[in-house]
Amino acid sequence: MAAITAASEVSKEGASDRAHRTLPKGTIGSVRAGLGGIQEIDTNLILAWGPKDRLDIELTAVNSDAANASIQDLAASIAESGQQVPVLLRPSKDRDGHFEVIYGQRRILACRHLGMPVRALIRTLDDTDALMAKGLENAGRAELSYYERVRFAQAILEQGYSRAEACQALAISKNTLSQLERVNRLVPVAVGEAIGAAPGAGRPKWTTLATAFEKEQLSEERVLDVLGQSGDLDSDGRLELVIKEIGRRGKQERSVEQRSPVPGVQIKSGKSGLSVTVKRVGENTRFANWLDQNLDQLIQDSFDRFRSENHEG
Repeated sequence: MAAITAASEVSKEGASDRAHRTLPKGTIGSVRAGLGGIQEIDTNLILAWGPKDRLDIELTAVNSDAANASIQDLAASIAESGQQVPVLLRPSKDRDGHFEVIYGQRRILACRHLGMPVRALIRTLDDTDALMAKGLENAGRAELSYYERVRFAQAILEQGYSRAEACQALAISKNTLSQLERVNRLVPVAVGEAIGAAPGAGRPKWTTLATAFEKEQLSEERVLDVLGQSGDLDSDGRLELVIKEIGRRGKQERSVEQRSPVPGVQIKSGKSGLSVTVKRVGENTRFANWLDQNLDQLIQDSFDRFRSENHEG
């Protein structure tokens, strides 16, 4: 019902009239689109379209033989009980006789894996209406994880849609969109993809991760190294592993003494080491450059003094 509702919500008279004027001439879609009912479509005639809304699903011409576990599970369900929910397609403007998928990529891939046609609704939608239908179906079925919503929102904006259109497609407020954008901005893409969709994790954990990157409690390199040792953990387990790393790093930082003997110079002293940071900012730049040129000698002189004093003691 969510799929059918999403399609019908954007098939109002005005939107439909606008879309029909852009139909490619001669396409079989222009005939089928007028039928209005659910049809069986060869999955090889279906092309990808629009902002990507899932991390682990991508419709290509060569992915039916390597279906991931979720697609195989869905294929098994369809083989046993049939495809209960139709996908939504629109006629392709660029390839005669082909269709673009608005939503339902997993169902299409499952049917392709089974070597059977997919049951579909065909609608003549322009890009804006197609985006709205995609967002409505996602909201109605509540299948996207929080991080997939983060990436979906970013994909929408990167394709030139306005923030208002992104809010409408995701059925969220401007404030919520800002929260999604913050997570996308602060969490490196490589880290997000290494963790995965994490379907069991909501906003708090991803916000915690974003804040840790913002405060430089974590680095991309360190997190990827941790995830490289995650073994067979699923995406929720990988995210939890990184969250634990934040706590561990926090304990380490609390055990480190920090002091600043002169402006722009920070000394950190802990059990595992001693570090000195000199910022190259404003007037401090000249001092930083001078120290860079003389640091080796200063350390050697200090070490000689230490040995002398220690010997005398």
